[in-house]
Amino acid sequence: MRPVSITHPDHFVNVARRRAASRENAIFADQFENSANFRAHLKTGEEIWQQTRGIVDAFVSGAGTGGTIAGISCYLKSKNPNITVCLVDPPGSSLYNRVTRGVAFAPEESEGTRLRHPFDTVTEGIGLNRLTGNFKKAKIDVAFRGTDTEAVEMAAYLLRNEGLFVGSSAAMNCVGAVKLARHIMKKKKKKTATGGGDINNTHTPPPPPPVIVTILCDGGQRHLSKFHNAKYLESHGLTPVHTGKDLDFIK
Repeated sequence: MRPVSITHPDHFVNVARRRAASRENAIFADQFENSANFRAHLKTGEEIWQQTRGIVDAFVSGAGTGGTIAGISCYLKSKNPNITVCLVDPPGSSLYNRVTRGVAFAPEESEGTRLRHPFDTVTEGIGLNRLTGNFKKAKIDVAFRGTDTEAVEMAAYLLRNEGLFVGSSAAMNCVGAVKLARHIMKKKKKKTATGGGDINNTHTPPPPPPVIVTILCDGGQRHLSKFHNAKYLESHGLTPVHTGKDLDFIK
């Protein structure tokens, strides 16, 4: 079944709402709009701050309901406004353009098809084409696009080199962490150069690597039918081809 818009009665949120209403002793949690989601992740931000002992330069995450990136960003910035918060957005999602241009639009969705058939990405669990109540609370400084290929290759990389079997959302978060690390290091090198320092001088120490935090929010065992299905990936031209320890598959 193809994905459908939130305006469609068969969207999973609308199905859940109807089923909760038709059953006794059932509630509709409404995780996309319920601010309890945001408040819970204020605690996650506090945990990150405590475990890093305040030594954190940046946080990066995708957005599903928006509660994780909203709660964590608000808490971390309350402790240090200079912490960079980054959104990584999968194909078909409009949040990247919302952050960078102020307009929620996904180029994968052509005129006339947006409400009927949202773009189907292999990266599940993150990406939105609307602004939820939780996401509106997020304090985001920069955003990057991720691709299905990058997410699939990252999942294979983590399994091969780190022994971590992650799902598509966690893989995309790690893609974002690499993109953000490169972005921060590039800015630091540029600042060193414009400040009169010679970055090619062996006596000038390189800028320290940034401390970047992300969330491994889903395990690979929940993605066996698509994201970790060799036949499915092959049919979509997404079979991992990189076998080493480099990260040159991330653009």
